[in-house]
Amino acid sequence: MVPVVLLVVSVTIGVYVGLVRQSRQTLLSSKEAAADMVVKLTSASVLPAVVFGDEQEMQRAIANLARNPDVSDAELWGFQASELGAKEGLLAQFHRQRPLELGRPKQGERRSVRDSASIRVVEPVVSLEGQSVGGLVVRFSTARESATLAQLSRQILYVSIGTGLGLALAILLAIHRVVVLPVKRLEEAAGRLARGEAQARGGELEHARPRAGMEDEVIRLAEAFADMADAVRDREARLGVRNAELKLILDSVDQGFLTAALDGKLYEERSAIVEKWVGPLPPDATLWDLVRAIDPAAGRWLKMGWTQVTDGVLPLEVALEQLPKRLIRTGQDFSLTYHPVLNGDELTRMVLVITDTTTELARQRALVEQQEFAALVDQFVRDRRAFHGFWQEASGLVARILAPESNPEALRRDLHTLKGNTRFFGLGRVSALCHELESAMTERGTASLVDREKRALHELWESLRERIDPLIRGAEVFLEVSREQYDRLLDGFQQRAPLERLEQLVHDLRCEPLATRLDHAKRLLEVSCNQLGKTPPKVHIEHGDLRVPPGPWAPFWNVFSHVLNNAVDHGLEEDEERRLAGKAVPGAIGLSVLVGRGEIVVEVSDDGRGIDWERVRQQAADRHLPCESRADLERALFTDKFTTRDRVSQLSGRGVGLSAVHHVVRAMGGTIEVDSTPGLGTKCRFRFAASSLVQSAASIPPSAHAHHGASAQITGA
Repeated sequence: MVPVVLLVVSVTIGVYVGLVRQSRQTLLSSKEAAADMVVKLTSASVLPAVVFGDEQEMQRAIANLARNPDVSDAELWGFQASELGAKEGLLAQFHRQRPLELGRPKQGERRSVRDSASIRVVEPVVSLEGQSVGGLVVRFSTARESATLAQLSRQILYVSIGTGLGLALAILLAIHRVVVLPVKRLEEAAGRLARGEAQARGGELEHARPRAGMEDEVIRLAEAFADMADAVRDREARLGVRNAELKLILDSVDQGFLTAALDGKLYEERSAIVEKWVGPLPPDATLWDLVRAIDPAAGRWLKMGWTQVTDGVLPLEVALEQLPKRLIRTGQDFSLTYHPVLNGDELTRMVLVITDTTTELARQRALVEQQEFAALVDQFVRDRRAFHGFWQEASGLVARILAPESNPEALRRDLHTLKGNTRFFGLGRVSALCHELESAMTERGTASLVDREKRALHELWESLRERIDPLIRGAEVFLEVSREQYDRLLDGFQQRAPLERLEQLVHDLRCEPLATRLDHAKRLLEVSCNQLGKTPPKVHIEHGDLRVPPGPWAPFWNVFSHVLNNAVDHGLEEDEERRLAGKAVPGAIGLSVLVGRGEIVVEVSDDGRGIDWERVRQQAADRHLPCESRADLERALFTDKFTTRDRVSQLSGRGVGLSAVHHVVRAMGGTIEVDSTPGLGTKCRFRFAASSLVQSAASIPPSAHAHHGASAQITGA
C-alpha cells in the first residue's frame, strides 16, 4: 500500500506544480504580449511629437498610458535634435508612486524584462526613414496577475487534492476488487480443498478466477480527469477574457496588426481596420495578397523578396531591408514595418504593422513648404536683386526643360543647373525632384523626360510660383538704394559734379554690386561644405567695388554654383585628409573680380588637392578625346558628361555642371583658364570683355584701363 500512496502523492504534486507553473507562464506571457503591443502602439503614435518636438503631445501620450492602472512608470527619451524641433534627453515621464527613473535606453533598443513584480518594456521610436529618434520605457505592474495566480493556485490545489484522493480511492477499490477479493476466494477455495470439501468439477476454483469488473474505477478516473479539465477550462476562460481585451485594443487603434507564417499565409487574428482598408480577406490569404490589394507593384515586389527572408541565405536584417516599406494608393500612403518573431535564432513568424501615413505625410509636406517659403522670403529680404535674378533665371530654366522640343544636352545642363541653384536657395523639393529626374534619365539611357515627370516638375513649380509672384511683382516697382549710393549721389549734387558724373551715379543705381554676388557665393560655399560634412572654408573676397548691369551677367551667375560645387567637392579635401597632408583646417577659397586692359576677370581659387591630370588624361583617352597637351586636358574638363568621379552625388558626378559653365561663358564671349597643381590647389579664371558686359565706360575708372594683366582692381564705381 505504501508504494500506491507515494505514487498518488507524487502524481498529485506533479499535477499541481505543472498546472501552477503553466498558469503563471501563460498569464505573464499574455501580460507581456499585451504590454509589448501597448508600448508599440504608443511608440508609433508618439513619433510625430518626438520628430517635431511637440512637448504637449508627448506628455499627452504618456498621460494616456497612465490611464492603464497596470502602468506604474513610463518615460519617453529623445536621442537626437533636428531642425524640425526634436529634442534630446528625457522628454516626458510618469511615475505612479514616487519618481524612480527607469534609465535612458540605448538607441534602437527593443526588449522586455520580467521580474517578480513587474514587466519592463523598452521600444524604440522609429521615423518613417527607419531612423531611431527616441525610446519609450514603460513598467507594468503584475500585481493583478499575481493575485489571480494565487487564487487560481488555490483552486488548482483543491482540485489536485480532490483528484489525488479520488485517484487513491479508485486504486484501492480496484486493488480490492481485482486483487484482494479474488485472492480471498482462492484462499477459501484452497482451504476447502485442503479440508476435502471441494467438488469433483472444481467449481469453486472456477468462481475464484478474477473478473474484469473495473467499470466503477474507470468512471471514477474519468470524473477525476473531468474535474481537472474543468480547472483547465476555467484558466482558459480567464485567458480568453484577457485576449478579448487585447483584441479590443487592436480594433480600437488606427493601425493594422497582422501575423504571417513563413509561407506568407496570414493568421486570422488581425486588427479590424485592415479589412476596412482592403475589404474582407479569404481564409487562405497571404501577405502579398493583402499588400497587392493596396499597391499591386509592392505586392509583386514583396512576393519575390519574401523567399530571401525565409531561405536564410542573407542575414535577416539585410533581407528585411529588401522588402517594400511604403505602399501607395490613390489618395493614400501607408507604411509597412516588419517585426520578426524568433525562437532562438530561428524565424518562426512575422508580425506586420501597417500605418496610414497619409495625414502625417501631408503635414510634413506642408511643413516643408512653409520652410521653403520662409527660406525664400529670407533670401528675398537679404538681397532682392539677387533673388529676382534667381527667380527669373530659374523660371526660364523650367520653361526650357518643359518645352516640347528641347536639345538633349541642353536639357541635361538646364536640369543640373536648376538643381544646384534651387538647392542653394532652399528649395529642397525642387532640387530633390531634379536629382530624381537626372537619375531616371540615366537609368533609361535617354536625355528626355516623360510626360509624368514633366507634369510633376510643372505642378511643383506652379505651386511655388503662386506664392512667390506676389513678392516679385511687389518688388519690381521699387529700386533699392544703399546708404552709400544715396550719400554718393547727394555728395555729387552738393559738390555740383559734372553732368556726366551725376548721370553715371544715377545709372549705377540700377547696376548690381558684385560684392553682393560674391557674398552670396560665400554662403553657397558654406552650405555645400555642411552638406558634405566638411568644415566651411575661409573665404577671401576681392571685388574692387565694381558694379555691373544685371542683365548681361545673369547667365553667368546662373551657372556659377557649378564652379563653387567643384571647388568644395573636388577641390577641398576632407578635414582628416588635410591634417594628414599638413594643411590647415579649414581650407581656403578665394573669390575675386579683377579688371585690367578692358576685361573683367572672375577668379575662383582653392588650396585643395588640385586636379589629378593623369586621371583626366586616362578618362579623356577612354572617351577618345584629345589628351596630348595641357590645353587638351583643360578642354576635356568642360566636355559634356566628363567626370572623374565613380559615383553620383547631389553635388557632382554626372559631368554636366562644368559643361553648362563652358556653354554660358562661350555664349557671353568669354574664355576659361584653369591653373592647377596636384596637392596645392586650383584656380579657375573667367575672362570677359568689359565693353560687352558693362553699360558704359564710366563704370570702370579710367585708371583701370591703364593696368596690364588680370591683377588690376577697381577702386571705385
